[in-house]
Amino acid sequence: MTQPSADFGPAPRTADDLAAYVEHMFGLRVPRARVCPGHDSPLDYLVRSFINAEDLVVWANRGGGKTTMAAVATLLDGIFRAPMAIRVLGGSFDQSDRLGETIRQMARHAGLADGAMTRDRVRLANGSEIRMLAQSQRAVRGQHVQRIRCDEVDLFDPEIWRAVQFTTRSSGTGRGSIEVLSTMHRPGGLMDRLVETAQTRRGEAGFGLVRWCLWEVIERCEGRNCRTCPLARDCAGRARRADGFFRIDDAIAIQARSSRAAWEAEMLCRGARREHLVFGEFDPSVHVADVAHVPDWPTYRAIDFGYAAPLVCLWVQLSPDGQVHVIGEYAQARRSMPQHAREILQRDPPGLRPQMTYVDPAGRSRSAAGGPACTELLAAAGIACASRPSGVAEGLELIRAALAPADGPARLKIASACRQLIGAFKTYHYPPPGAAGDADTPVKDGPDHFIDALRYFFVNRVRPKMPTRRARY
Repeated sequence: MTQPSADFGPAPRTADDLAAYVEHMFGLRVPRARVCPGHDSPLDYLVRSFINAEDLVVWANRGGGKTTMAAVATLLDGIFRAPMAIRVLGGSFDQSDRLGETIRQMARHAGLADGAMTRDRVRLANGSEIRMLAQSQRAVRGQHVQRIRCDEVDLFDPEIWRAVQFTTRSSGTGRGSIEVLSTMHRPGGLMDRLVETAQTRRGEAGFGLVRWCLWEVIERCEGRNCRTCPLARDCAGRARRADGFFRIDDAIAIQARSSRAAWEAEMLCRGARREHLVFGEFDPSVHVADVAHVPDWPTYRAIDFGYAAPLVCLWVQLSPDGQVHVIGEYAQARRSMPQHAREILQRDPPGLRPQMTYVDPAGRSRSAAGGPACTELLAAAGIACASRPSGVAEGLELIRAALAPADGPARLKIASACRQLIGAFKTYHYPPPGAAGDADTPVKDGPDHFIDALRYFFVNRVRPKMPTRRARY
């Protein structure tokens, strides 16, 4: 329960009270207009952070004030929920210190500090403590604090992020909560996954999503001619409804020196930058549909083997005119091949056995100890397998041709229930410039298993004149 402070007045309990208090205490006018459909305002963030004390993922544009808003929320917690222990955790200490410096400036302005402030610690006169830390196991293990704010979480080590989930504890003055504040740097990164999960589980337990972009924080446009404005393509009059602080002239300058992909990712918050995606052609509005099993079309399976990584099986249909429909998916790790086989057979379309199962050619190899090959174990369970040697690039090009043919509409449709395959198309990427490895070979970090399974289908069925080796057992 939020308690009043004798020194700083009663705690704000409504959005209007909160906006007025922040302007009075810190000299900041918080934008409150929701301009884009489905977006929030910075004031919405403060309400959900301070008044509701939710676990939040905060996705905002570059220069959109998320560091300032996080500093305000941190100090409001420290003032009204004292004594509160708050941790600011960054991918590096320099990152956490950027938020820390904003906190220190505001604390000085409002006269909140108890003695000298350091780069890693701010103590308030009422007993609250704010510490700025770099991500490490030492920084999170054994911590029992009421608030953790994670800045630029895309750079966090996955093991440390998992440990963060166990660090908060509620107290008599406040509920324990975690916040994540970031732009979205890369497809398939931690921020991308957190946003996807928050959107999927909207209204359920877990992280809530707060999202704003340039149009929620830009200054109100008055007197400019839309026909000659460089922002008109994306603005479409939105800036006339805004009440923010971001200078229009600055936005025009940033757009002029940015690539389209960077502008959309960093300023419009339309997703991670796509320059390094393998399938830049993939568009959920085009390639995801409510496709279902058609009894008259041939059905196939496609499998990528795995143990520690998941074994992936896709169910694919091929229409008479060459349309490819992915109608089902299965992915499980750390199961025996007979267990996989039973599960796969149970998921086959009712009353119909697929004509063939296309697999990784490596599945024909026996184990070092002379044990049966994966294809032998599947065949023993009644799943006949075929494979064809091929390069990764060949299969990817066949998939691209189905996504965006040189002539005519897309020939690949994926059922909306195949969420993991859809996620793989959105995130499968090449290494960024300067990274180790072959720049022309996609990164193997999870999405590849689903794409590999699909390309086994394409190299076996889309080019049927090529020789196919069928496993016979």
